[in-house]
Amino acid sequence: MNHFPSDPRQGQIGSIELNLWLAQMSGVSVMRLRQNSSDIKIFIFLYTALITILVTFVYTACEFYDLALNWYDLNILTQNSCISLTHLAGLAKIINALYKLKDIQKVLDKLKYGLRTYTISKEQRQTFLDGELENKLLLTIYVAIVATTGLLGMFVLFLNPVKMAGKTFPYRAAVPSWVPFPLQLLYMSLSVLIFAMQIVAIDYLNINLLNQLRYQLNILNLAFDKLSSEKEHESSRANDSPIFGKPSRRLNAIIEHHCLLKEVCQDIESIFSVSILLQFFTSLIIFAMTGFQATVQSDASNEAILIYFYCGCICCELFLYCCFGNAVTEQSKTLPIRSFNSSWYDYDGRYRKSLLVFLTNAQQPFVFTAGSFMDLSLPSFLGILSKSYSYIALLRQLYGR
Repeated sequence: MNHFPSDPRQGQIGSIELNLWLAQMSGVSVMRLRQNSSDIKIFIFLYTALITILVTFVYTACEFYDLALNWYDLNILTQNSCISLTHLAGLAKIINALYKLKDIQKVLDKLKYGLRTYTISKEQRQTFLDGELENKLLLTIYVAIVATTGLLGMFVLFLNPVKMAGKTFPYRAAVPSWVPFPLQLLYMSLSVLIFAMQIVAIDYLNINLLNQLRYQLNILNLAFDKLSSEKEHESSRANDSPIFGKPSRRLNAIIEHHCLLKEVCQDIESIFSVSILLQFFTSLIIFAMTGFQATVQSDASNEAILIYFYCGCICCELFLYCCFGNAVTEQSKTLPIRSFNSSWYDYDGRYRKSLLVFLTNAQQPFVFTAGSFMDLSLPSFLGILSKSYSYIALLRQLYGR
């Protein structure tokens, strides 16, 4: 909270800054979204270029080469496919985010403008700060879960290098034989861990933007609560702020804020929708693969433990998308109710006409989708788990033959 402070009056979003810092530390070049000195920019450029070449592309190529060499063995195929599909989806999300950095910057600018302009009351500011604390804690917990899995994998790899390196999940990669074996171990362990951190950073950037939208929708609700709490005709005229002027002007500011948030919703959908669809598709397959691996591995083996941890990370990733996409939708559905309960009958005809405009616009909730095929919602999450179980049963039958 101290190193990445949040201040709605200045448009500072500390959780976004923390998220972008994590992305840079893991080798994802998001320099456009952060302000750094020239020397730092040069260092970050060289660092991210090295990580991108050696980890993001070369190691992924090694995994797919191993997949091509062992496509005939169902057990090896499923082990390799679990991590390779994760990295393929992660690579697609990273490329998508880098390609659309300019659009992400526009979304951040709109969110910051909304904070500076429409977060006025003490209750609204406190709501935002509480949300920022939640965001930072969630990111820390998510990073801790994934990092623990990666470090556990490194420990198991160095504990039994001959059995694990290039032969067992999650280190099935055909690294060239001319590379010294200790260097192969270091390369495999660091690549899997760094790639995991890259995926966490990009995933949570999307989730963080969803949360920022949810918090500002809550701020919008609080603005209606302020209107409905008392008749403020006399006190509002004494205030020079255009938002705290006459009730009709305050309602117009609320409508402007709502229109801004609708634009942000559409922007986020256009930036991340396709990459989320790929994530949903690969998660369905990965759940099936990891579930199958869990049934064929010995319960006490190191491989089985790693598979359980890995499956938990994928489940956490998918749940966060669906949970917060669902939360934004539910939060947006409360707007018509809160606005109708804002003592509109105490105000003049101009106010009532403006409120009617808002009610018309607010009837359509904010919905995020995976490539327009399915909504980001809790039922979608349960549907993926259900389908994955069916595929596990199918793979188990094929393996039994």
